Amino acid sequence: MPAALLLLAAAPVVDWTTARPMTVVMVDDRFEPDHLTFQHGVPYRLHLDNRGKDLHEFTAPEFFAAATVRDPKQFANGRTEVVVQPGESADVFLEPLKAGIYHLTCADHDWDGMVGDITIK
Repeated sequence: MPAALLLLAAAPVVDWTTARPMTVVMVDDRFEPDHLTFQHGVPYRLHLDNRGKDLHEFTAPEFFAAATVRDPKQFANGRTEVVVQPGESADVFLEPLKAGIYHLTCADHDWDGMVGDITIK
């Protein structure tokens, strides 16, 4: 069997229709909630809702690297963050794969306390 077919056969199939909803509201200089918990191996629909007046980023490179993501094209800066304009929202379908604690920041507002953490159990 050609190597490309072996890779396709080994790729995990995720049933995105069973994704659990998780909402994070981004307001000026904080995430609500700022401590997120996911179960590894479970698909999620991470809904990012920017209710602030500024552009905000959901920056979590290690977390995103430890997950299968349905549509990686929605990421900015080399798959490290999702950028959400004021008054807009974004949905990220992902399945966390590696247990651990990961840092969460808004790349433009971490200096003002827009930080948090993500736990994958």
